[in-house]
Amino acid sequence: MSPPKSGLQPRLRLLIGRGQTVGPGKAELLKRIAATGSIPKAANRMARLQEWAKAREFMCDCTPSTQYSGGGKSTSRSVLFAIPLLLALGPHVACGGNSTDRWPPVAVSGIAGVTLITTDLAPLRQFYGLGAGFAEVPDGPGRARFIVGAGQWIEFQTVHESNWRRRLQYVTLEASRVEDIERALRARSVPTDWIGSDPRARILQLEDPAGDRIRVAEPWTAPATRPGAPVPFSEHLQHTGFAVARSQAEATMAFYRDTLGWPEVVRGADPDGRLAMVKFRLPGGRNEFIELIFFDPPLDKWAAGAFDHVNFEVSDIDAAYRVLHRGGIATQSNHVPKVNGERLWAIDIIDPELTRMEVQVLAPAQEAIGTISAVGGEKEKLLFDGKTLAGWEGNTRNWRVEDGAIVAGALDRKQPHNEFLATTADFGHFDFRLQYKIEGANGFVNGGVQFWSQRVPDSFEVSGYQADLGADTDGNLYDESRRNKNLALAPAEVRKRALKPGAWNDYRIRAEGAHIQIWLNNVKTVDYTENDGEFPHYGKIALQIHGGAYTKVSYRILSIEILP
Repeated sequence: MSPPKSGLQPRLRLLIGRGQTVGPGKAELLKRIAATGSIPKAANRMARLQEWAKAREFMCDCTPSTQYSGGGKSTSRSVLFAIPLLLALGPHVACGGNSTDRWPPVAVSGIAGVTLITTDLAPLRQFYGLGAGFAEVPDGPGRARFIVGAGQWIEFQTVHESNWRRRLQYVTLEASRVEDIERALRARSVPTDWIGSDPRARILQLEDPAGDRIRVAEPWTAPATRPGAPVPFSEHLQHTGFAVARSQAEATMAFYRDTLGWPEVVRGADPDGRLAMVKFRLPGGRNEFIELIFFDPPLDKWAAGAFDHVNFEVSDIDAAYRVLHRGGIATQSNHVPKVNGERLWAIDIIDPELTRMEVQVLAPAQEAIGTISAVGGEKEKLLFDGKTLAGWEGNTRNWRVEDGAIVAGALDRKQPHNEFLATTADFGHFDFRLQYKIEGANGFVNGGVQFWSQRVPDSFEVSGYQADLGADTDGNLYDESRRNKNLALAPAEVRKRALKPGAWNDYRIRAEGAHIQIWLNNVKTVDYTENDGEFPHYGKIALQIHGGAYTKVSYRILSIEILP
């Protein structure tokens, strides 16, 4: 086995001196390699191979004895040093095993999707659809599939009983020619099964030594999402994890590394020094992984959900957190972004049936491990929990919660008069965001978002400022039950360009002193300064359904940031 020479010297020189401390023998060996670009001459071939093995051992060894010092914090080098050294040396070097025993990579293109089971689709639709922003596409009865990216998905199948041990059913990989994958696996004596009888749509299935199921299918093209569909917090399912019993660890690692030919790129150790996890990079150039996480039986649902996880890549961890927070997912203090043990910015959230959703920025963080993002200190809070009308008051015979939204009215009955659902709390200066959808016919199909308002005694009305919506008023600023006039109008061409009729629209209202601004789907429609000092800059927020038409109006993802 010959060491890689191309580009080796500058890359090793870069690695040496970054603060890694190693044994004197290994450090001297690396310096000699960096100086010469090759393994030092030895008395015979066996001695030369032993020297090269020392270099590989340094890269692959995951014992916690070697330390990395960064950001004033000392932590196990098990992951931190293995990553940059492996990436620097390139694919010629891999951890464990003998390269002469390995097959070339089974040429899949990457991850297509993940399939899990559930007894109830409703909370998962709330979590992954409304909360995470993934659009749902038709997938047959008892199933729900959500689009992650152009060709990726996460789906759920219903079962009658909840006594499963593991929710993860299989991971589907994609390949342009599935028959070629079957031939490659057959040549390696890997048992496979075909699912389906149509040669044009058949799916190949196999299992690893731990019993984890993998399917291979031709690329899937997501159907076009409907206008106004929410924007997902991520568009890349970057890796998925399999829980593997320690007794099956060696056989399972050898299967992915030697039989499938996928390079091992990351491994980490438990505090006791035992191997905790290994990641294998899939072919296809999309930087996608299969991760094995090792456990000591028995495996309960909590552990299975944590290990059989899904990982989504994002470019901005704070922006992802804000989307998830407004969606009602990232609501706890431990959901705030943090630099994890791999020195990556990450968020970990448990879905309604205990599967861990991991969100990561793959570029190494500059901050020390354990650093918590300042985004958690932002003064933003949800005004609606997605389930109840807690914190609101009004006619609950009309105002109700449906599919994670506050809803009033119906398309089969005429709304008799204006009605408002108001907060029980008052608000001063704020930046308020929400989504609305309005449907209807036969009349003035209209609603609105009141602010700095109060109920009018002995009346259905509410008095104050209103961000208008529906009936060609979207984006206007109106003074309701007070001056009863438009204070600022959205230009018609701006409204036409920004509005999504009959779909979910993003609305943002910023009220700060006398200055009021409104945005419709991120397009500013109003920039107004109040010149009359008579009106207070505090009061209720209220949601309106206008009377006189067959109207249904829905509001969701209501979040407010309190301004000084």
